[in-house]
Amino acid sequence: MEANGPQPAIDRGGVGCRGPAARVSIPFTRPLYLLDHSAMSRYRTDTTVALEIDRLAVAGILCASMVTMDEARFSARNARDLTAVTGFYRSVLNWLPTDDAVEAEVERIRSALWKIGAGRGAQTTDIQIAATALRHNAIVVHNDTDFITIARAVPELAQVRIQPESG
Repeated sequence: MEANGPQPAIDRGGVGCRGPAARVSIPFTRPLYLLDHSAMSRYRTDTTVALEIDRLAVAGILCASMVTMDEARFSARNARDLTAVTGFYRSVLNWLPTDDAVEAEVERIRSALWKIGAGRGAQTTDIQIAATALRHNAIVVHNDTDFITIARAVPELAQVRIQPESG
């Protein structure tokens, strides 16, 4: 998580401590969850998906990227919906930027897919999302088998599949 800057710390302020170690800072992290549109598209309509994403919001930090935001924008039904989706992504979700390191991850993922015989086994956007997650040490939250295929090729990709009640 170095790429995201210094980690927050808990300053115990001497509570429960004695001696010179009374002001020890203990670093902590909360997991970053990069939300793919395949999961977010069911948030308002499926109780199982909503409850799981809400649980993740308590346990960690919900995130978006340029690609996940554009996936959501693409699904907008009209200009008002587009404005609402964009506003939600900008105001509620933590932003994971893309950079040259993400591009290097894209290349690495695609090469790894070819090595396992699945060179075209994942869509371009899903590879970009996976690369962003790898770059920022985030967990992809999805309902899309492409991420399972990517994780077979790149086992360090952390991913959680949330399936709606309807399957």
